[in-house]
Formats: sequence, structure tokens, C-alpha cells
Amino acid sequence: MSLVVSFAGQIGSGKSSVSSALALALSWPRAAFGDYLRKLAALQGLDPDSREILQNLGHSLVQADSRAFCKAVLFDGGFTPTANMLVDGVRHAGIQRDIAALVAPSSCKLIYLSAGEGERLARVSGRPDGLRDFGRAEGHRVESELRHDLPNLADAIIDAERELSEVLIDCEIKIRGWLRNSV
Repeated sequence: MSLVVSFAGQIGSGKSSVSSALALALSWPRAAFGDYLRKLAALQGLDPDSREILQNLGHSLVQADSRAFCKAVLFDGGFTPTANMLVDGVRHAGIQRDIAALVAPSSCKLIYLSAGEGERLARVSGRPDGLRDFGRAEGHRVESELRHDLPNLADAIIDAERELSEVLIDCEIKIRGWLRNSV
């Protein structure tokens, strides 16, 4: 049976870095909500580098038809029903449930990357407009489920404050365990 692993975490937790590195290490395709939203924003003539625009666009897609949004992201990342895949950027419990339904009968797991505010702030401070985005993102309605609901829904919570190599090892151990148990 195939496995789809989603990643959630607050801004600066390392979701994109971890999921990208794991996709390379495992040779799995990777779908990313952020990548899809940047493409969509550019097609609509919006600024694809504005976190606020991307969050608002994502929120409107979730409100309009969350399952269609998830399906578009999965297929944008190259999803095929019998293959393993990584999905970056889950921000709502309902989105994770939609992904699980769309990829069935594949097994679907959620990894929550946990990092404290100080570490996340340090990570985003080097990004263009990172500090401004951090403050604004923390208060955005899209981020609220990231602090409460998604950690409770997660199949694994990984301490993402450590070196990337250590986080990757923990994630890969979890993924390989899930693969063994799904056979």
C-alpha cells in the first residue's frame, strides 16, 4: 500500500526544507500548497511573493471548495493513486481529512514540525520581509489551527528546533515505520 505524508507547522518551522530534502532522499514526489498558491497568484496577476496574498488566496480556496483545492495541489505535485508522496503546508485539520479521503486507499499520515517562537523568528529573519511576515502571519486566521488542532491530529510531532539532518532522520524513521506497518 502507498503512503502519503503531510507536513504541518507554524511559519519558520522548516516544513518546506524538510519536505524538499525528504522528497530527494526518498525519491518521492512532493506537492506543496505554497507552490500551488504562488503559481495561482501569478496567473491571477497577484504578487506570488506576498505571504498575505497567498494566505488570503488559500483561505478563499478552502472556503469555496477545500476538496477541490486539495485535489488541485495533489495533482500539481504529480500525485498518482498507487505512489508514495509528500505534501507540504497543511494548515487546517479539514484539509488533512480531505487529503486522506482523496488519496484513499493509500495510507495518509501527518507530521507536525514543532519549533518555538524564538527559533522560528530567527529562521525567518533572514528572509525578505521575514520579520514583518512573521508578525502578520502569526495573527492571520489561517494560522490559528496550526497552534492547536493540527498538533492534536498529527500522527507524529517532530522537534524541528534541531539541525536539519537530525529532523530528517526522525522523519525518515517515522515514514519507514509507517511503510513497514502498512504492508
